[in-house]
Parts: sequence; C-alpha cells; structure tokens
Amino acid sequence: MPSPLDSTLSRRTALRGFGALGLTAAGLLASTQAHASGDLVVVDQIGTGPWDTENCGPTSTVIAMVAAGRKVPHYVSGEKGTTVGGNRKAVIEMRARCGLSPWGEPEKKTVDYTGAYLGDLENGLRDAGARATRARFEEGLEAAARGKVVILHVHHGRLLGEEEADYGHFVVAQGEDENGNLRVSDPGRAQEIGITTYSPDRLRHARQGLATVVS
Repeated sequence: MPSPLDSTLSRRTALRGFGALGLTAAGLLASTQAHASGDLVVVDQIGTGPWDTENCGPTSTVIAMVAAGRKVPHYVSGEKGTTVGGNRKAVIEMRARCGLSPWGEPEKKTVDYTGAYLGDLENGLRDAGARATRARFEEGLEAAARGKVVILHVHHGRLLGEEEADYGHFVVAQGEDENGNLRVSDPGRAQEIGITTYSPDRLRHARQGLATVVS
C-alpha cells in the first residue's frame, strides 16, 4: 500500500513537483503514439475529492476498468476526463466500492491507514462487476506484455528516477511498444506524463508489491 507521508502537502508536492522539464530529460514524457496505440486512458487522481493525494488506488482501478472494456459509472471520456478533477465523481464512487470511504460521505474514511491495499482495489473491481486476479509482480509484467490490463504496486520514486519520492503507488500497465517497453498510465502524473512506456527492468526496479490482472 502507499506509505504514509509526513503531511498531505508533502505528498501533493511529491505528486506535482517533478515538472515536465525534468521528465523530458529522463525520457519519461508520454508520446502521442504510445497514447493512441493502447486502450489505456488518462485519469488524474488530483482533484478527486478530500483524499485525492491518497487516491492512486481508486483512480488506477477506474483506469483499469475502462482499459478492460468495463463500464464505469460516471466515467468521463475524452479530453475533459483527463483534466484535474475531470473524473472526480467516478473516483469518489470507486473509493466507496473499495471500502475506503462510506457511500455518500467522501469526506470520511472507513480505514485507519493511508492509501489503499491491493486487496481493497480488488474488492472495488469485483463490486463494480470486473474480474480481479492476484499475481506476482513478474507475472503482472508478463500479462501486461500480452495485452492484459494490470494494476502494479510500485515505488513511485524508483519508477520516476527520483529516489526521494519515497512512497508506494499504483499504476496501470497494458501492452508493449515495438521495443518491448510496457505502456503505463500513471494517475499521479496524469498531467505531466499521462501514458508513457517503461522497460520491464525499470518496472522491476520499482517493484513495491504484487499485481492484479483486471478483466
């Protein structure tokens, strides 16, 4: 699960603080080709309610369901849905499905920890009518390379090449490019990165936990 941070502000700063220039230098900015060639979508966790800095899990669940062809209540497609808060309602409802907030009371939490466990996301997926299959991280990478939709539990700093960003994070992988790099949608970098590609080795280096295959 994502690790607690000292404050909500510190996590928001970490989520927003790298900027496009540094990401370009690291070769991490999304290409339009990568965006167009898969079923992944961009959804920003920021602006998704009082717990938006913790919402990488529910947001990844929304992304995964859409990529898997499942209907997501209140999901907003197209450019509007990629904006900050563009899918606020869909993510707030998914938080409730995951058991992280009470239905109809998004300002409250039903858990005493920061972020979410993979099991919470699987509960939300099943409650929304999708299938969720737990897998080892390596199995998740292999499934994503075959075109399956996979939620990966990663160390965000290692994924971005910024070790100081010391917290767990959820991203969604599906498909690979011509070089064998996996396509990834990152809800914590929706505006700066959106959808990009990472080598399997880069993702292995960032491994924090397990994976869930969504169908």
